[in-house]
Amino acid sequence: PGDPVTAEKRRAFCDAFEAINGTHGVNLTRHNYPGLHGTLQTAATQCTDNLDDALLLPAFDQAVSINRSQDDHSHGLGTLELKFRYYVDLNKHYVYFYDLINSRRFAMHRWTFLQKGTMGINRKDIDKLFTGRTVISSIYMDDITQENVMSFLTPVYLAGTLKGIVMVDVNQDNLKNIFYTQDRPLVWRYLNVTLKDMDSGKEIIINQSKNNLFQYVNYSHDIPGGLRVSLSLDLTYFLVSSWKALAFYLLATALLLNMVRMHFRLYRNVTRENISDAMTGLYNRKILTPELEQRLQRLVNAGTPVTFVAIDCDRLKLINDTQGHQEGDRIITLLAKAIKTSIRKSDYAIRLGGDEFCIILVDYAADLAIHLPERIIRNLQIIAPDKTVHFSAGIYNMQPNDTINDAYQASDAQLYLNKQQKQHRSS
Repeated sequence: PGDPVTAEKRRAFCDAFEAINGTHGVNLTRHNYPGLHGTLQTAATQCTDNLDDALLLPAFDQAVSINRSQDDHSHGLGTLELKFRYYVDLNKHYVYFYDLINSRRFAMHRWTFLQKGTMGINRKDIDKLFTGRTVISSIYMDDITQENVMSFLTPVYLAGTLKGIVMVDVNQDNLKNIFYTQDRPLVWRYLNVTLKDMDSGKEIIINQSKNNLFQYVNYSHDIPGGLRVSLSLDLTYFLVSSWKALAFYLLATALLLNMVRMHFRLYRNVTRENISDAMTGLYNRKILTPELEQRLQRLVNAGTPVTFVAIDCDRLKLINDTQGHQEGDRIITLLAKAIKTSIRKSDYAIRLGGDEFCIILVDYAADLAIHLPERIIRNLQIIAPDKTVHFSAGIYNMQPNDTINDAYQASDAQLYLNKQQKQHRSS
């Protein structure tokens, strides 16, 4: 804060502190505390419990105000003036809305909203995977507006521990700013645009055609995160257009859909880079999301085999100590290349870190899965005939109700059992 906290400021905050609809805070129904722009709701019953945090919130107001005052040059996500912004403190259980809300209609009581299934994001995953970067939720119904929205969540860490979340809701109007065909308003008039969450089934109808004569042009595209964008252009668009301009508009529509396709292809490539290991080109541990876990569990429950294979190099520390870390990295890279050539594109080859790998085989017969290490050895001999790479492996078939961590730990335990048996035989 720029100014020291005075007794007068503390007294002004406590004088404005009130209780409505089972919650406490300031500016709950009207602007009775001028120190804050919006509404503060807290689970605390005493004004002094969250006083220090509350007196820092004007900095949040200032940041949002500056952000909203910036010019939007892209006519897309930069259009910030209508986005609903708020901060949720997970430790002290308070929420601060930048805009004033009516607390008689909505009061925050569910402080465990980040638990698995509520917004499509697990707090455990945020702690482990999303440190320092913004993530996006699944589509869900907002309790305040009763409309389907998505939220951008930016974690706030204090001393390395997750303290709270800055949330920015993205609704139908915000998405219109992204998809609106500003230079072709007639196209927009007859264009249907829908964003659907394939896991929850919820959707945001971004735009609807003014007429529904016949959907002449249709296009849909799946994007990472289990989302699908669907576009369709009504035949009315062509009827109301001049026949002389028909060829032009057909070309323009094709270009529009191609631009959308290019946009999503770029998005997919960026996402792929984010979940790829830089040294080996395999997946990194960020691929192990709750969405993947749910997908694997559904396959297992439907009777489709899912097999986990844990792999690590033998005597890698000795190689690093005697031949150098560059040689150790080469061993890891060769093993990763052999793993990749030994599995199908539908399987998952993941480098967890160091010399630890995890392979997830989907719809793979058990009698074939046990021979995967042998196939990796053969591919190693082809890739590097002059190099001997030793590794150990453990195999486990995922069972109903197993989590990804359960299945990997079981395969890892089998790996170390096999490693001990190998060491015993060699001694």
